[in-house]
Amino acid sequence: MIIIGGTYSEICFEPIWENIFGSGFRAVNMVLQVNPKQKIDYYTCADKELSDYLNYHKNLNASLNLHISDIFKSPEFHYDHPLRTPIIHPRPDLYKHLDVTIHAKGDNVLVYGLIEATFNVEGDKVVYDPQSPANPKTFTSTGSKANQLITIVNFGEAKLITKSDNVSEIKDFFFNHESCHALIIKMGAQGALLFESIDDEPFKIPVFKTDKVWPIGSGDVFSAYFAHSWFNGETIQQSALSASVATAKYCNTRDFSNLGSSDLTQLESLIINSVPTGQVYLAGPFFTFSERWLVHEAWNALKGMGLKVFSPFHDVGHGKATDVVHKDLIGLDESDIIFGILDGLDSGTLFEIGYAISKGKKVVAFVQNENEESLKMLEGTGCILEQDFATAIYKTYWSFGKA
Repeated sequence: MIIIGGTYSEICFEPIWENIFGSGFRAVNMVLQVNPKQKIDYYTCADKELSDYLNYHKNLNASLNLHISDIFKSPEFHYDHPLRTPIIHPRPDLYKHLDVTIHAKGDNVLVYGLIEATFNVEGDKVVYDPQSPANPKTFTSTGSKANQLITIVNFGEAKLITKSDNVSEIKDFFFNHESCHALIIKMGAQGALLFESIDDEPFKIPVFKTDKVWPIGSGDVFSAYFAHSWFNGETIQQSALSASVATAKYCNTRDFSNLGSSDLTQLESLIINSVPTGQVYLAGPFFTFSERWLVHEAWNALKGMGLKVFSPFHDVGHGKATDVVHKDLIGLDESDIIFGILDGLDSGTLFEIGYAISKGKKVVAFVQNENEESLKMLEGTGCILEQDFATAIYKTYWSFGKA
């Protein structure tokens, strides 16, 4: 098996995370954890420090063979939190002058898009994941060839590549222009759509609910688990389902130790056929810079998932009680789910949540710094209380779905 991809440092501020992975090296680690005897030729770019790190791992695992292209500095991805677009150091445009192309040829090839290089591959079975939210490349634009090409692309990348947000038009492009053997469109918290031919209706790959959600690297894991399964004889559909389960397990634990078993009965699947049209009410104090920053981050994260959000901070603002309270209550009445920011136990936020509960509405709350006694009434009335920001946002989205 050939894996081509990036090896990057990943640093997250909250929750704390500092590791060396990137799409390619995460895939290597995952595959070797699932199947330690799997022979892997790994093609990547690295500076001196990361080259030493990779060679150290190679010496620990006889199944791993390295092909490293030297670069001046390996990229670092810095996240404020997992749902925030990372800041990349050095800037991606600084790699354009390097003109590094990775060449590889083999039977089974998993290839991810890279910041610091392009690729030219030939393979029998090839799985391609563009891995670029800003400038995704098609497989054929690199001059690469595959007898059976499966492209795994998220919806945002697909829209940029095809200049269309119509799923049918996106499907037609990849089968006609890219000659795909199959196409998987990842739809974020909705799951994914699998097309095995241009004439097929999509097979819905469900999302699987987890206690925690760690999004960083989840797409890498999906593509790697899918590729490994398909390369080893599983059907495309079964490979996709197994990959979705494995991804859920990774998101729940942040490691690869329990991904080998993809028993579909272990997790609850959730069907969300389209972006929910219901409204989320964003409750939280906004009197200080830190409070406004957090409210705005929650607003961005919820909107980024396509949700309709009513936010007193964004939609009403500061003002006298006679000016703002009535508007806030209308927003509450028109909302289906309340997302509350509870640290500090702001009286207005607690009132909004209590009002929502009295109306039979669902409540998801992000709270890190309050004791159990203070939250007893909220817990006892069925509110979902989460200490992790990304998990709270995802569970808000999932609250619109059905098992």
